[in-house]
Amino acid sequence: MDPMDRPIDKTTIRRRRLRATLPYVFGLMAIIAVGSLLVGWLKPSVRHDRIRLATVEEGSMSATIDATGLVVPRFDQIITAPLATRVARIRKKPGAAVSLGDTIALLDDRGPRRDVTRLQEQIALKENQRVVSELALARGRSDLASEKAIKELELKSHRLDVERNRQLFDMGLITRDQVRKSETDAERVAIELQHLADKAAYDRQDHEAALEGLARELAILQTDLDQAREQLARTVIAADRQGIVTWVVASEGASVGAGEVVARVADLTAFRVDATLSDVLARRLAEGLPAAVRSGDVRLTGRVDRILPSVNNGIVTFEVALDEPGHRMLRPNLRVDVHTVTDHRQHTLRLKRGPLLNVEGNDAVFVLRGDRAVRTRVEIGLSNFEFYEITSGLVPGDQVIISDMSDYRNMQEVKIR
Repeated sequence: MDPMDRPIDKTTIRRRRLRATLPYVFGLMAIIAVGSLLVGWLKPSVRHDRIRLATVEEGSMSATIDATGLVVPRFDQIITAPLATRVARIRKKPGAAVSLGDTIALLDDRGPRRDVTRLQEQIALKENQRVVSELALARGRSDLASEKAIKELELKSHRLDVERNRQLFDMGLITRDQVRKSETDAERVAIELQHLADKAAYDRQDHEAALEGLARELAILQTDLDQAREQLARTVIAADRQGIVTWVVASEGASVGAGEVVARVADLTAFRVDATLSDVLARRLAEGLPAAVRSGDVRLTGRVDRILPSVNNGIVTFEVALDEPGHRMLRPNLRVDVHTVTDHRQHTLRLKRGPLLNVEGNDAVFVLRGDRAVRTRVEIGLSNFEFYEITSGLVPGDQVIISDMSDYRNMQEVKIR
């Protein structure tokens, strides 16, 4: 037996076997570790600092209609030309500040001045005719009164003759024909006296009708004169309140038609909002409804003041009167968001507004449960620009993810890292 061929001890054999199996053990451990990491990597998760949370709370809830609005001056004076004329002079340019009564422009007033002078002359002529008619009426009444007095005396004299002749006839001193003649003379004078009375009445009616006609003509002329004077006054284009000239006719010498706009003055101390929305939603609008106006972080309250009846291309316009029309945020032509309150409820569950998931036609959200976000079906009632009303699916205190989770709409739960 070769001395080199002696048996290997058991310790050496175990060590050699251990060395042979170590690579397989380490390989298996590596496979298990990679598998664990791969499973963790494949399981859906989201970082906590990448989500926004809101807490379900109890409170009041209002339903709103959302619209877009434009801030405009609450008072905008539109000054028009009273007649077709030309611009004589422009005193204020656009952007100039004006006070009550300040002259903005002057129109050519020669035409209105001629009209005023002509009407004044016509009124003077009619006044003269009225005086002449009154004098003629007075003179006619005086003449008729004198004739009437004479006829009354004649009638009295003839009646005395009738009585005397009747006595003489009874005494046989005169004939029946003489008595009849005196009676006929008395009747004739009585008829003439009645004719004078009737003539006086007719003349009085004629003169009164003539005077009434003159009075009517004078009234018409006076109305025309007042209108002419008003037109003359309106050739001075003046501001009727404090404000800013926002527009004025382009140049001196320009022609303007009757009713054409010459200048506009806006009161920039008070504003309103002209809002527009689809006519489909307009049926829910009503004058007097509360409204909120938002621009950035500023929120102003008001009410629906007027709904314009016309619909243009499916769009309805309504005016919002603000509780603070002079707020420093307001300026002309500022675009704002308008939210009109159509319903209100107290003591309801509400959740801060965020994107909802739509899963199989139902609304859903992810609710935080420990280190997991579980998809939960919810039912929404009222909604506005800030909150949803939760009618079922959530309880007070639930933490809900209100950031966009649409990438996980098909997941039942998501791990929060």
